[in-house]
Amino acid sequence: MADNKSNRGARDRATVAAGETYEVDAFAKKHNISRDDAQALIDRVGNNRAKLDAAVAEQQGQPAMKPAKRGRTPRTTPQSSATAKRARAPKKTISDTVADTVAPAATAVEKAVVEPLAKAAAPAKRRATAAGRKANVAARRGTARAHATAVAAPRTARRHATTALETAKAGATSRTAKLVGVAAAGLVTAFAVNLGRKATVQAPTALAGDWFEGIKVEHKAALALFDRIQATDSSDTVERTALLTHLKHALSKHAYTEENVIYTALRAWGDKADADKLNHDHGYVKQYLYELAEMDNAEPAFLTKVAAFRADLEAHIREEENAIFPPLHASLGDAGNAKLTALANKEGFKLA
Repeated sequence: MADNKSNRGARDRATVAAGETYEVDAFAKKHNISRDDAQALIDRVGNNRAKLDAAVAEQQGQPAMKPAKRGRTPRTTPQSSATAKRARAPKKTISDTVADTVAPAATAVEKAVVEPLAKAAAPAKRRATAAGRKANVAARRGTARAHATAVAAPRTARRHATTALETAKAGATSRTAKLVGVAAAGLVTAFAVNLGRKATVQAPTALAGDWFEGIKVEHKAALALFDRIQATDSSDTVERTALLTHLKHALSKHAYTEENVIYTALRAWGDKADADKLNHDHGYVKQYLYELAEMDNAEPAFLTKVAAFRADLEAHIREEENAIFPPLHASLGDAGNAKLTALANKEGFKLA
């Protein structure tokens, strides 16, 4: 039906006629809501304009709007406009202020202190890396010199790091710079000492002088750890945890070397079936280690699981040492075995 716009009395202005489309549209536009929302509000509250205004204000979390008196339009003064702009402008937080203050200082420290110290420490890092390489080369040759170099590597690294630290201190001009220099030298020392530790761990295998003999050394070391675990009782929970962690590291390093070097050479030689079978066995080694780590090691079932693990591992070892590896070793000759020994030591050093 057509809107009746001829009704303009006070009574008509006090209501919003639901049947008059233009009135509903005008009310919706006034409150910035959709026409459907306005119609739903009229159906719920009624058509009294004051009640409808109050209902909209309540929904929007604002105080109800009072009808402005005719002829009195609020004026915006320059002062009130400026105040409104300041109110709308985002306030700077303390964090923003601190960041603006610290950023230039941090940049200055980076250029004046950290970069020169990094340059000073670089030679020490290169020397430490070279010391680790020398230890590994000597270990691959299977001489007594390998052990001596491995033992001396941490001391050599610390000496070079101390030299770098003194150089850094001499170039520093503030307390902050000195602290940064100490931290940089500490990182170099840790890096070098870690290389020395790796060489020391790998040394027993490398000193065997041959990849097959090195594998046998690692087999014996793993079984010795089983002996120590099986000698504990239910009260030795801390010792069992430590020994299990040691065993996991030893077997993981051993498996990494075999899977990436020895079994690969076995496949290249033509014995793919045995290589795949041995690799399959390693999956169960990892399963045993996982299950033991999840168990309460104070329970009797812990040692039962350890015994089953050892039995399966010993069968795997016998198969490698007595049946599979000897033909491979014999077929490679001196040159082939020397090459495989060097590769095995290189891979073992990574996880040592």
